[in-house]
Amino acid sequence: MKRTSFLPWFLVLVLLVLLIWAWFFRHGPVDEIPYNREAAKEHVIPFTSAIEYVKSYRGAKAELQRQLQDSGYLDRNFNLPAAEMFNRDIFAALLDAKGAEGIRIYLGLNEKKEVCFVMVPVDEKGNDMRGRIVNEKPATAWIPGISAAYALPPVEDEAAEKGHRCPSICPSGSDLYP
Repeated sequence: MKRTSFLPWFLVLVLLVLLIWAWFFRHGPVDEIPYNREAAKEHVIPFTSAIEYVKSYRGAKAELQRQLQDSGYLDRNFNLPAAEMFNRDIFAALLDAKGAEGIRIYLGLNEKKEVCFVMVPVDEKGNDMRGRIVNEKPATAWIPGISAAYALPPVEDEAAEKGHRCPSICPSGSDLYP
């Protein structure tokens, strides 16, 4: 009789171990973000082309500086970066917006007269999406007689910016920024 009660418990234990193993090893490496490889190929260019594009931009910027009568005008009014770096979390946050299918990057001019990159999520029709990007979890407070919808401050739509600008923060030893 003891053998019949051992078998179901043993099967439950084996099933539990398999479920735990499947849970931890189902996604592959933790640092890999899943993506559609075919869709990504649309945006891929050879690195040698990237080097040429960046060199061409720097040359055109220098030529524009020479062409202007006021040589300091460009730096004072359109402080153009060589690049901006953003962490992976902001891209994940933008792509996690409900219905987001991509990211659009606009050129902007901030209050310091620096040209910057402003990013917004884009829906499947290519429309810019508005809303919160990083949803804070507010501390819920119960106020007698006030609905929870009215207890929180108004929510403002968000976009992403504030990348780490190069030449202030630049890669060392990069073929794109030698």
